[in-house]
Amino acid sequence: MNERRNLNYFTSPEFVKLDVKAGVIRSRGGTRMIAVSDDFLRGFVTACEHETGPAAALVLRRCGEFFGRRMARRFEAELGQYAGVSLRDRSMAEFDLLVRDLWHGCGLGRLEVDWDQGQHGFLAIRLIDSPMQDIGPSGHVGDDMFAGILCGFFSGFCDAEMRSVQTGDLRLGDREGTTFIVAATEVARRVEGMRANKQVHSAIVKALSGALPT
Repeated sequence: MNERRNLNYFTSPEFVKLDVKAGVIRSRGGTRMIAVSDDFLRGFVTACEHETGPAAALVLRRCGEFFGRRMARRFEAELGQYAGVSLRDRSMAEFDLLVRDLWHGCGLGRLEVDWDQGQHGFLAIRLIDSPMQDIGPSGHVGDDMFAGILCGFFSGFCDAEMRSVQTGDLRLGDREGTTFIVAATEVARRVEGMRANKQVHSAIVKALSGALPT
């Protein structure tokens, strides 16, 4: 696909450019970027817990939502400018590949989205190699940030406000890995209820899709 190049935009070696004089790094579309270490992320999460106590999970989620919304806008604008094709005019297959490429290329892990569940009013998501999976010092607070990122990002492409509910955490021994359901508020509340009853991700997906009774 020449005019709809490239589906590896974010993982291409040309994506990140170093501006030595300004002392910054930018994407090839001109977006200013910052690279952070595991130690920085660990310190950030620890500081949030120290300063805000039980509100740390909510603070991290809100930070994630803000970042996710801005990432969605940059994702759409930069790709449209580069390829001359609106992201919304692309096929779902291309959109899926570009979202995966974005996550991997920006160091956010690998994202697997079950788009087919959209017909049932939700998205089932698995995050592999999350940069936060070895960082949260207590519970699963580290991936509350990614729950927020997913919420903000996918809300940017939906007509309704979306919510993200974490349905599994690799660090807590969930065999299905680190998983999420992204859905409108009413469906998200059902997911929260099923999680409170200790239902695993796959069972929740089946229940929401009508394959199992709730």
